[in-house]
Amino acid sequence: MVDVLELKATIPPLEFYRTELPGMPAPKRDHGWISGGLCPFHDDRHATNFRINADSGAFKCFACGVKGSDVIAFVQRRHAVAFPEAVRMLADAWGHRL
Repeated sequence: MVDVLELKATIPPLEFYRTELPGMPAPKRDHGWISGGLCPFHDDRHATNFRINADSGAFKCFACGVKGSDVIAFVQRRHAVAFPEAVRMLADAWGHRL
């Protein structure tokens, strides 16, 4: 079984979001809260609504209110899966053994 803390520690949040959100604007810095571009959870038209935390992987949309504390929560929400499935998906995508 994958250690969840170890899995999260090996996935750089900024790299994860660049993969998940190809339309994300280039960040002006590589730490703290930065723009994630258009929110993937609703029909967004304002790129400033969706923010991600490049340190923790947390995310929040100030328009629709969706939020989460890390990349696992993002995968759960984006793919409508439970926690164990989100962990498995991340482990597979980032080369970890279950």
